[in-house]
Amino acid sequence: MIIQGRILATQAAYDIKYHKSIRLEADIYRTVGLRCSITICTKNSKIFFSDKSLSADFAALLKKHSQKNDIPLYAYCVMPDHVHLLISASAKKDVIAFVREIKSLSTRIAWSYSYQGGIWQTSFYDHFLRKDDDCREVARYIIQNPVRKGMVENWRDYEFCGSLVHDL
Repeated sequence: MIIQGRILATQAAYDIKYHKSIRLEADIYRTVGLRCSITICTKNSKIFFSDKSLSADFAALLKKHSQKNDIPLYAYCVMPDHVHLLISASAKKDVIAFVREIKSLSTRIAWSYSYQGGIWQTSFYDHFLRKDDDCREVARYIIQNPVRKGMVENWRDYEFCGSLVHDL
């Protein structure tokens, strides 16, 4: 048993040393104008944004914080168990710092609704758009999420998605 424990400990040390980072180089996240599609999932995929007032408070926080930090919010969509964003860094804030702050501030909002503990999974998914990718097309895809999930027939009927940049 001790030998097996040593092997497991050695394997764990190997895994930590050679663990592949899921993030790109840090400079990418600081590049102003480079658009990034982000998905932030709730912890254990828990249905969290079923409370409309909480969803509204989160959407308001998202808009206010993006404007405060000059982060272009090309598209956003607050779903019951995840959030989609299409943003790019600004001179004031990089993408990772923005997501980190949104997660922290929204957790505090959740606590004011009597939620306890963390509400978000540890990390988030990101995809940087290529220069030839159409930003409006990706934004439209994001805001159509409630339609694809059968929540509404028209995305305009879903009050927790939109854009602060494009007229979609």
